Amino acid sequence: MNTGQTMLTLVAFVFLSTVLMNFYRTLASTGDDISSGQDGILATTIATSYLEIAQGLSFDEVTDSSNVGLLNAGTLTAPGSLGPEGADEDSMYKFNDFDDFKGFSIDKEAGGTGRRYRSTFNVYYANPTNVEILSSTRTFLKRMDMKTWRTFPPPTRNTPVDTLNMSLVIGYFHFD
Repeated sequence: MNTGQTMLTLVAFVFLSTVLMNFYRTLASTGDDISSGQDGILATTIATSYLEIAQGLSFDEVTDSSNVGLLNAGTLTAPGSLGPEGADEDSMYKFNDFDDFKGFSIDKEAGGTGRRYRSTFNVYYANPTNVEILSSTRTFLKRMDMKTWRTFPPPTRNTPVDTLNMSLVIGYFHFD
C-alpha cells in the first residue's frame, strides 16, 4: 500500500466516523423527543384526571349543603378564605367544594413508567366579563390554575423541564 492509498483510507475512515457520529446524535435526539412527547402525554392525562375530580365538586361550601339558589355572591366564601375548610380535608378525595384545591400540591407516579409528576393548584374568583382577570371580590365564577411537571427522573442539563399549565373556570348557576 502506497502513501496515496493510505491517505485515501484515512480520509474514508474520518468521513465514515463523521457520518456515524451524526447518525447516532440524530438517533439520540429522536429518543429524547419521544421521551419528551411521552412526558407531555402523561402530564396531560394526570392533569385531566384532577380537573375531572374538581368538576365533580360543589361550587362553594355554601352550595354544598344547600339546594336553594343563591342570589347574592356575598354569601359565598370570602376570597381570603378559599381553600380547605379544616385540617381533615388533607386529600383531594376529602374535598367537598371546588376551592378546596387552593394551595394543594400532589405527587403522582405514572404506573409502569417509574416517572413521577407534581401538580400544584390555585383557585381564585374570576371576573365575569373576562375570566383572565382575577377578582378580589366574590363572584359566581371561580378559576383554577394548575401546573404539572415531571420530578423524576430529573432532567438532564441540556433538557429543560416542561411544565403543563391548565386552567378551569366553573360558574354557579341554579335552575329551579
